[in-house]
Amino acid sequence: MSIGLSNPVVGREVTERLRGLRAFVVIAAFVLVLTLTLFLVYEAMSSQASFDLATRTRVGRTVYEAVLLIMTLLVLFFVPGLTAGAIAGERERQTLSTLQVTLLRPRSIIAGKILAALAYLGLLLVASLPVLAVAYALGGIRLVDIGSGLLAVAFVALVLAAMVVAISTFAKRVQTATILAYGFVTLLTIAGPLAYGIATIFDARSEGAEARPDETIAPAFLLTPNPLTLVVDVAGGATADAGPLSAMQDGLGEAWYRNDQSWFALFPDTRLGDIAFDDRERPDSRPPAWVLSSLSLTALAVAMSWGAARRLRAPAEVER
Repeated sequence: MSIGLSNPVVGREVTERLRGLRAFVVIAAFVLVLTLTLFLVYEAMSSQASFDLATRTRVGRTVYEAVLLIMTLLVLFFVPGLTAGAIAGERERQTLSTLQVTLLRPRSIIAGKILAALAYLGLLLVASLPVLAVAYALGGIRLVDIGSGLLAVAFVALVLAAMVVAISTFAKRVQTATILAYGFVTLLTIAGPLAYGIATIFDARSEGAEARPDETIAPAFLLTPNPLTLVVDVAGGATADAGPLSAMQDGLGEAWYRNDQSWFALFPDTRLGDIAFDDRERPDSRPPAWVLSSLSLTALAVAMSWGAARRLRAPAEVER
C-alpha cells in the first residue's frame, strides 16, 4: 500500500496536530528560543571589541553555529514528545485494532506516522529561517552552509522520529512510551561520548601513574553514532574558534588524529600524544565523521522500524 504522501495516515495525523493550539505554541516557543540565542550571542560578541568587518564576520559564523546547535538540541527534545504517542496513543484509545484491519500494511502505518511527525518538524525548521537569515546578513557563512546545516538537522529529525515511533509500538500507554523515548534519545546522545571518556580514563590508568593525559586516547569510532556528531561535522567551520560547532568538530578531528588517523583503530599508538594536533589535519584530511554517523543512525532506524512493523502485524495476541 501507499507509503508516501498519499498515505491516509499522514493526512489524518497532520490535520490532528494542526487543529489544536498546542502546535502553534510549540512553533512559537521554538522560534523564541532561537531568537533569544541569536540575541545573546550577538550581544556577547559585539560588545567585546570594535565592530569591524572581521569581527562582524566572526559574529555571523558564531551566531549561525550557536543557533544550529540549539536547534539540534530542541529537535532532540521535541521529537520524543511529539512522536512517542504515535502508536501507543492508538493502543490506549483502542483504535489500533481498527487501523490494523484496514488495507494498510504495518510498514505503511509506521511510514505514515513518521512522515506526519516529519511534516510538523519541517514547519519548525522553516520557521527558523528568519533567524538564520540574520546570521547570513552578518556574514561569515554562505547559503550552502545554511542549506547543509538544515539538511543535517532534518535528517536527525527523520531518524529520531523513526526510532521513537518504533519504540511507541512496544508501549501500551503514552506515558510509558514518552519515558522510554526520552530515555532512549538521551542514551543515544550521551552513550558514545560517555563510553569514549570512560575508555580514555581506563586507557590512562593502564599506561601507569606517570602517563600524561594527552598520551592516551580511546577508540574514535565511539563518537560517531551520535546525532550531534552528524550536525557538528556538517556545519562546523574551518577554525576551532569560529563557534561551538567548530570547537566540537576540532575535538572530533583530534580524536581521529590521535587514533592512528583512523576512526577504527582499536589499539591506537598513544605515542602520538607527543605530536601536536595541527589545524592542517582538520577537517579536509580525514574521512568525514558525518558519513559514519548517518550510516549508523540509518541502520539503527531501519532495524527498529522493521521490528515495529512486525509488532503491528494483525491479529496480534498482545493487542487483545
